[in-house]
Amino acid sequence: MDHLTDEVISFLQQKGPNFLKKWKEKAMLPPDLTQFHREKLESKGEFIYEVALKALSLPNVDLQTYLQASAHQLAQMKIRENSEIELLVYNLNMAKNILCEEMYNFQAEPQTLSKIFKQLSYIFDHFLYHSIMHYDRLKQQLNEQETRHIHSSHEDRLTLLGQMTSSFVHEFRNPLTTVQGFVQLLRAEYPDLPYMDIISSELDQLKFRITQFLMLSKKQEVNQEKVIFSLNELVEQVASFVYPRLLELKVSLQQEMEDGLFVKGIQEEVRQVIINIIFNAIEVMVSTDTESEIHIKGYRKGDSIYLEASNTGPKIPDSLIKDIFEPFVTTKKTGTGLGLYVSRQIIEKHRGQLLCRSNEEWTTFTIILPAPDQKGSSK
Repeated sequence: MDHLTDEVISFLQQKGPNFLKKWKEKAMLPPDLTQFHREKLESKGEFIYEVALKALSLPNVDLQTYLQASAHQLAQMKIRENSEIELLVYNLNMAKNILCEEMYNFQAEPQTLSKIFKQLSYIFDHFLYHSIMHYDRLKQQLNEQETRHIHSSHEDRLTLLGQMTSSFVHEFRNPLTTVQGFVQLLRAEYPDLPYMDIISSELDQLKFRITQFLMLSKKQEVNQEKVIFSLNELVEQVASFVYPRLLELKVSLQQEMEDGLFVKGIQEEVRQVIINIIFNAIEVMVSTDTESEIHIKGYRKGDSIYLEASNTGPKIPDSLIKDIFEPFVTTKKTGTGLGLYVSRQIIEKHRGQLLCRSNEEWTTFTIILPAPDQKGSSK
């Protein structure tokens, strides 16, 4: 069929102007047509036309390699144009139809024409297949690059925020420490002075909030020694710390803790996480009409220690719950969206997990930490 192929190619070469004319008339362009797309239209038609003629002349052993290489070129054109894959599919099929229409004028036996049509269909079908494959691969690479760029920019902004926050909060904490010192002196000299307990409690909570912000800064990432401590005692300390706030807002706190729960880590950081979760729960329940209740449950399961803090606040929407631990995401009107982000960073640093689930009745935050083994190390 070599001689016949030469005749077919020679015939189609003569029909080149007709092909390009019909191509420009029928090719589908993007809705947001630009001068760039107009200029590339003719060159793309010439490229597809040349690929088809070259493919007709190749033996089967070389055909797939050539079609793949040509498809990669076409996919790169589409990526540079930033046009949709649907246009590529339509225009390639349209180009095949134009060539087949031209072949009806070729003088040959019906059986011979049928073989030519089958070969053209084979070429265009595989050319289209490889073009879509390359287009999808290139598009995925671009999306991954964009995602990495966004993530990098996001991390840069968080780093800058941490540095700014650290500088500001360090300056803020110094006078706060002085105020706390004078409050202690006043309480010692005037034990009957009213409102000192309230002032002291508010200063403690302010100090807690400042510590939260400091944890955003890398300056706070010092190598503190991890120790084994009682989670039961820590929860009792937290309950005493938040008691004034619970009493003020009429929130009941129930505890259900198994005996002998120990974890290994930085006690103050884990304390910060538990306080943060409870404060969040208190704040979201303030605006509800239902009975405000927090239920803390601690237990061991396998090689892990679980601490669940549930509250009767409003359900967290499903669309938000997957991003609840991301920075600046909050359900509170006056929230910063940093507390849960910092809390997750702390728990993950302790080789644990911080999870959230929510329904119409309860919203539960679950802390999972590895239980220390008998030698005192975390598994």
